[in-house]
Amino acid sequence: MSTPSPERRYDLDVLRVFACYLLFLFHVGMVFNPSPFFHVRNGESSALFLILCGFIALWHMPLLFLLAGWSAAASLRSRSVGAFLRERGSKLAIPLVAGCVLLMPGIKFVELQSGQDLNHRGYFATAELQESLRSVIPVEIPLAEPFTESFGTFLPTFFTELDRFTWSHLWFIAYLLTFSIVLLPVLAPLARRNFSGASRLWVYLPILPLALIQLTLRERFPGPYNLYNDWASVAFYLTFLASGFALAVAPGLEDRLREERRRLLALGIAATGVLLAAVVGVFESTPVVLAGTAVAGWCFVAALLGFARERVTSGGPRLGYLAESAFPIYLLHQPVVVMLAAGVVLLPLGIAAKFVLLLTGSVVVTLALYHFGGRRLRATRLLLGMKPLDGASTSPRTDAQRPPRSPAWTRVALLALLFLPMLPGAAKAADPAGLWWAEGGSSKIEIRHCGEVLCGEIVWLNRPYDDRGHGLRDVENPEPALRSRLVLGLQILSNLRNSPDDPDGWTDGEIYDPGSGNTYNASLEIDHPNCMRVRGYLGIPLLGRTTTWIRVGKEQECDELN
Repeated sequence: MSTPSPERRYDLDVLRVFACYLLFLFHVGMVFNPSPFFHVRNGESSALFLILCGFIALWHMPLLFLLAGWSAAASLRSRSVGAFLRERGSKLAIPLVAGCVLLMPGIKFVELQSGQDLNHRGYFATAELQESLRSVIPVEIPLAEPFTESFGTFLPTFFTELDRFTWSHLWFIAYLLTFSIVLLPVLAPLARRNFSGASRLWVYLPILPLALIQLTLRERFPGPYNLYNDWASVAFYLTFLASGFALAVAPGLEDRLREERRRLLALGIAATGVLLAAVVGVFESTPVVLAGTAVAGWCFVAALLGFARERVTSGGPRLGYLAESAFPIYLLHQPVVVMLAAGVVLLPLGIAAKFVLLLTGSVVVTLALYHFGGRRLRATRLLLGMKPLDGASTSPRTDAQRPPRSPAWTRVALLALLFLPMLPGAAKAADPAGLWWAEGGSSKIEIRHCGEVLCGEIVWLNRPYDDRGHGLRDVENPEPALRSRLVLGLQILSNLRNSPDDPDGWTDGEIYDPGSGNTYNASLEIDHPNCMRVRGYLGIPLLGRTTTWIRVGKEQECDELN
């Protein structure tokens, strides 16, 4: 028997968005980092980026793995094992395969052109590049052969020669998917248990295994992220995943963590100071540095969780949009950064100008790809690991089966379908009041005259129950007191007024989306007494989508019109 889904954790949404969008700064900075590897390297580097990227690397990926552990526990508490595996397949396996096929060949091609080759066996560099790397890495780097192939010649070898393959930044998805499957027999029973009571010492306990891993494994297994011979990273990130899982099943740990957030932050800063002293040459001690990375990494991650838990208590439309975009941005940003960097590093500009240009361009292009392309189509949403347009579970459904849960923004349309019935026919020939099919028959909306305005409520759902057999609730509502109300019977359409310029138009209304808890502007226009166009939008009508509603019992008339 499944456990009820937990309340939406906006603090974790904020951290997830922060971690994914921070990748722009990190990977753009890596272009100018004197440290050995990034797919594209600027001819001139700066130690400032060595420090900046090194600091971010201490806690950034650990934070993502910890959040993934928390999400895995929450998913297993509300799903069967089979449903969990299907979710992992749609959210991780499909994007991993799609990314490796569609995005990674271009990254690898640019990498080889730059004189570098990071493959499953390690890091290789051409003779010309090795000279510039000796000041950073005092060891001999294996030699990479000069690369002169065209992309057309190279492309088949990416899929047929293991040395040519890369999953680049998608290694995180590959590791997470592997952890989820291999550990499922252990995680599934633990997820359904509740653990109470936790001493403050438990908050600091992960430092011990993390430090032990760094001290005993890191020098023997420095990388790369090849999964089969990367035991230091496997053990290190698995510890963070397990810690996130533990926080989800033992709420008392989060309370202790919140209480300790300032001490954790102070300890993380102190450990980072020790690491910085080693970087600038104040002392040399590999064991101290390795242990310091464990201390700093855990303390910063734990402090971020504590501060977020304390200060983030509610969401909103912007957070909803950003939270949905976080994983697609993770997938898309790296190819954009690499392709733009390949051109930017050739410009006759200084580091600062190139950095600003590359950072701005990468953010704009990636967000444009996501906002105007990836999030709008079923196929691209599937490849990006997003929920279907109807916001249903990961299993595919027909139009007639769509429930009223849908991701922000694309839900604007679904809500416009689902929640905007009104139709004054040709010059009073038709009244919008009545029952309307929305979203291909997934729901019925009853439109009524509420004084001088139109209002509407959900009176029927094709899927009125959630996966646990309970009635769908308004769980995303920003008002906690309203989250227990049923979606069936909700008034989701209000304040639509007849346009003074168009007797068939109704404007200035609002649609409430129970799938996101957001309210959007709304308008409608009647094309026929029994068919109308409904538009949901943010701010201005241009930023939205139009859908068609059909009067119940008059379906054939609309079909004939189309």
